[in-house]
Amino acid sequence: MKTKLAEELLEKYEQGRCTADEQVLVELWFQSLESKALEMDAKEKAALSVKMKTEIDKGNGFFKLYRNSLWSGFTLPRIAAAAAVLLVVGLGLFFYSRYINTLRHPEGSAATRDLLANDIKPGSNKAYLILSNGKRLSLTDAANGELAKEAGVEITKTADGQVIYTTRHPEGGTTERPVSGSRDLSSPGFPRHDGGRVEMTEVALNTIETPRGGQYQIRLPDGSKVWLNAASKLIYPVSFNGRGQRVVELSGEAYFEIFKNKLQPFVVKSKNQEVTVLGTHFNVNSYTDEGNVKTTLLEGSVKVNQDILKPGEQSTLADGKITIKDVDVSFAIAWKNGLFAYKNAPLETVMQQIARWYDVDIVYTNPQTKLQTFSGTVSRYDNVSKILKAIEYTGSVKFKMEGRKIIAN
Repeated sequence: MKTKLAEELLEKYEQGRCTADEQVLVELWFQSLESKALEMDAKEKAALSVKMKTEIDKGNGFFKLYRNSLWSGFTLPRIAAAAAVLLVVGLGLFFYSRYINTLRHPEGSAATRDLLANDIKPGSNKAYLILSNGKRLSLTDAANGELAKEAGVEITKTADGQVIYTTRHPEGGTTERPVSGSRDLSSPGFPRHDGGRVEMTEVALNTIETPRGGQYQIRLPDGSKVWLNAASKLIYPVSFNGRGQRVVELSGEAYFEIFKNKLQPFVVKSKNQEVTVLGTHFNVNSYTDEGNVKTTLLEGSVKVNQDILKPGEQSTLADGKITIKDVDVSFAIAWKNGLFAYKNAPLETVMQQIARWYDVDIVYTNPQTKLQTFSGTVSRYDNVSKILKAIEYTGSVKFKMEGRKIIAN
């Protein structure tokens, strides 16, 4: 009977006939499998990959449904590992207990309806571009195409939500001129001789900042790509030409893919930290309310202050000291890939990220609730109710929503 109930729910889900409660339940179960997969090693995933392929070839409807539900963005071994964790019997037990205790229980059902009734949509591509003359442009409202021209560089907005800087003519070392409101971001900078004196030529600076509930991608003048997370800000020169270094300043979080240039190191400045690279992929988390700065390296090598990181390593700057450890980099860049992903993360950390992305405030009725830890993976593009229900299913915390305030009990 329990297995039959599970199969019926899966069939309804595949056909799009689930109620709102049932849909949340099915998708949360998929997500619970995904969190289990994150804890498996490569050998276990490889073995289960073979098992999943066998089940699909045999026409096992459950495996086909699970594969189709989560296929986008995940590799076969990862999906196979998750899908093979529980077979149909386990599936039936899971759905039966959740269905009885939540959907059929008056209080549980009412709580679910409360979250759904006060739902909040996820963030989106939203940002502001501040030009060197102080002009502030809303990239959400701006039309696609040319936004401005500064120092011989054309700034455009693309249809897929990017800001791109393009040099339309060759620039020599003397084409940069001091611009009102600019400052020298680079060191040692570009020396300019004037009447026997040596001065530092300042360069026009632009700023791109994302609000809470926003994210954006930018291609810098040198071709480097930057993805900005919510509530973040990046300050950078309109042109790196003639500068000793390519220097940018970051507050918040960003993922960088740096165009390689051995003659011009790329430097990311954040609170009490400098990351120096020649060309590589890395993530920097420097939110002021998180108390530390984390830098995670995916490719190449970087220098964090005086320490060198290798791929798969993460540095943490706290209280003026840097510690380095091996990590699963997928957790650090989950936000860039449209996910919330955690492994034994304190609830406070989880809710800080949710607050930024959904532009909500978090209130705790019990300070000890912040210390609970959670593991799992959910989409950043689901409404907030689904995220909160996923957290509720994995711990003892319960949520209530009042407008844009989430109360954790």
